[in-house]
Amino acid sequence: MKKTFILFTCFVLPSFLSAQGKEGSTWILGYPPSIGFERSYIGGSLVKFKVTGTDTTKFNVDGDMSSSTSISDENGDLLFYSNGCEMYNREYQIMQNGNAIAAGESYDLSCTGVLGIKAYNEFQGIMSFPWPKHEGMFKSVYIFQPKPYKVKNEIHTATIDRNLDNGKGGVTDKNILEFEGRTAQWYMTATRHGNGSDWWITFPEWRTKNYLVFLLDSLGLHGPDIQAVGALVGSGGYGQSAFSPDGTKYAEICFFQGQVLDFDRCSGKFSNPRLINYDSTGGNNYAGVAFSPNSQYMYISRSDSLYQFDMNASNFNDSRLTVAQYDGMPDSTFMKGSDFYTLLTAPDDKIYICPLQSKALHIIHQPNERGALCGFQKWGLELPTIHYGQLPNLPNFKLGALDPPCSSMGCDTLPQTEDFFLFPNPATDYVVISNKKSNLGGALTFQLYDALGRLLIEETLDCLPHRIELADLPQAGYFYRVFSADNKRLTSGTLVKMSKN
Repeated sequence: MKKTFILFTCFVLPSFLSAQGKEGSTWILGYPPSIGFERSYIGGSLVKFKVTGTDTTKFNVDGDMSSSTSISDENGDLLFYSNGCEMYNREYQIMQNGNAIAAGESYDLSCTGVLGIKAYNEFQGIMSFPWPKHEGMFKSVYIFQPKPYKVKNEIHTATIDRNLDNGKGGVTDKNILEFEGRTAQWYMTATRHGNGSDWWITFPEWRTKNYLVFLLDSLGLHGPDIQAVGALVGSGGYGQSAFSPDGTKYAEICFFQGQVLDFDRCSGKFSNPRLINYDSTGGNNYAGVAFSPNSQYMYISRSDSLYQFDMNASNFNDSRLTVAQYDGMPDSTFMKGSDFYTLLTAPDDKIYICPLQSKALHIIHQPNERGALCGFQKWGLELPTIHYGQLPNLPNFKLGALDPPCSSMGCDTLPQTEDFFLFPNPATDYVVISNKKSNLGGALTFQLYDALGRLLIEETLDCLPHRIELADLPQAGYFYRVFSADNKRLTSGTLVKMSKN
């Protein structure tokens, strides 16, 4: 056992110790005080991934952690976390201005304890990111229903400054409405832009084949780009979505259906949807998904079974293997609930599996290996407290820029001729112009014309991305052009301005 452990540590050491990726080193789990559980089982569980192993710590919680997000510092120590109701600092206290980050009727019903527990109801409903090009600043993106049990949802953001309150951090902005529409309650996930700095954040649209893609860059959250690309109508119920660690594939799964799509980290476009074939009969209604660190294998859980698919196979569905099945063995609290639910690839390059409710997690120790060699271990990580719901909603912080990069997106760089894109289009209040590939020196000029050829907007593009305000323009179709410093036309196209309501 010692030889195996030392060899494994040597393999993961370079990536684990890299400066990039430390943000995901701590996970927050746990269950608040509640009638029906032994007191020693309740509270918060902090799971910290280190080069030397995995540590767990118990702490007090005042709310349910069934949906959570967290960020660690450059040393892998906890900076802040949220359960979707409040924003907490590293001392497990509500941080400065961190109360009621998702204010509304749903918050009043779910987060104030009127139903007996403070619980954010949107699984995979919140994520946090380092804000590109804003040192020490972070953006949390979250979705909630302004009124309970309504299809129409809202996407909001909050801004966190780690330097406030003597280094304990504080919220500078919250409840900032970014989008209002028919997004699914759950299934928010994200991957890095190909430039290695910005983020693509995705949601399925409720009961359609559409996906909503947002861009988080140095100017804030933009979008959505609505793409009708799904192979099936959006999933429902207790499930999960995930990007592969390399950001090239996306999977969405629930207990009765699932699909895989390809993803372009430069353009933010989905393509090539394929159905996932697996046994969807019976009464089990929980499912999860994660990819191996090398992005070759996709793991699907369905309550009583754990499957592996080889994404390099000519038909990945034909490669399916069952790597574990529920045998009825309970955890240390003798719970016998749903055995396999959500999955998450951890900083130690193992995959952890959360039952619907348990005091322990399962582990896939070598997820890059085929079949039984993946090293599945039931109840492999004992937690200090019970956890209910999903594992933390975290992107792959280790992922860097493409080589060659599709764009550095910085103020010292400008794009090549045919590689521009405007986002979103159609637009309401603004549009962002950016680029995909390599760079070109010199300031550019953006011009916007109406249908009669009248020049309405002219702006100098000193750096990209560049935000252009459209709020004062009426709903209509427009034409745009971009010129180089020597007055050469680099790109042109049409832009649709929509009404906000």
